[in-house]
Amino acid sequence: MSGKRRSGEWRVFGCSAQGANHLRLGLPNQDAIDWLAAYGGAQPYVALAVADGHGSARYVRSDVGAQLAVGVARTLLRDLAGEFYQRHDLGAIKQMATHRLPGLLARCWRQRVAAHLSALPLTPAEVAPLNEAEQASLARHPHHAYGSTLVATLATEAFLLYVQLGDGDIVTVDDGGAAARPPLPSDARLLGDATTSLCMDEAQRAVRIYFQPLAAQPPALVMLATDGYANSFAGEADFLLAAHDIQALVQPQRHSALHALRTQLPGWLRATSDQGSGDDITVGILFRTS
Repeated sequence: MSGKRRSGEWRVFGCSAQGANHLRLGLPNQDAIDWLAAYGGAQPYVALAVADGHGSARYVRSDVGAQLAVGVARTLLRDLAGEFYQRHDLGAIKQMATHRLPGLLARCWRQRVAAHLSALPLTPAEVAPLNEAEQASLARHPHHAYGSTLVATLATEAFLLYVQLGDGDIVTVDDGGAAARPPLPSDARLLGDATTSLCMDEAQRAVRIYFQPLAAQPPALVMLATDGYANSFAGEADFLLAAHDIQALVQPQRHSALHALRTQLPGWLRATSDQGSGDDITVGILFRTS
């Protein structure tokens, strides 16, 4: 398969809001968001990543783990975009994304965690609130302190790539305003508050990938979010409606409207947390220009 230039280009924005519960308890924002974008030119792409550090006490550096996760993801997705523009072979890129990317994500994240631990070992003050068993576990596996989930996407002129490890949400909205989830492989381990994590052994096996060639009409918008956003709604229909509403605001693509949305989004997410889950909320938006 070879890639061909498509009409429209991708743009990106997003933000992270500290949750109401974290503010009340004096805890840091354990979410993270980052992106890289090359607009226009011969090799346009956007790599967007959102991560959610685990909230329980034993993950004492999960905020750092989330920052490391989005940094690793954006770099690897940028490199994958570069490979595509060198090869222009969708089949080869799909193989790389499916068979190599999960292992690279897990390995590179673990390497960055090890470097952080080498520079800043866990302190007695960090582990003091934990019970004896939890302290012993962290002494054996200090990288567990950085546990985080990850959702990410890479958008080019010829394909979209969706990546997920653990909970969190990816929603697409078409030109008609219909919101849906991409058909990522299911993970039976995601039940209730349970989630898979970058800190688990063989984390690469928990990475789920969906590769979408843009031979037909691509989505108009892709929304990535940590689970604090979906958990703030009464149900799935209300959550999908929120993505539809964002698309309705983005769709006119007037500079003033987009500027207003970017400006208002942090307050919007803080209010959603206050009235909903109380958790940190992070949302990243990719939208296609006309």
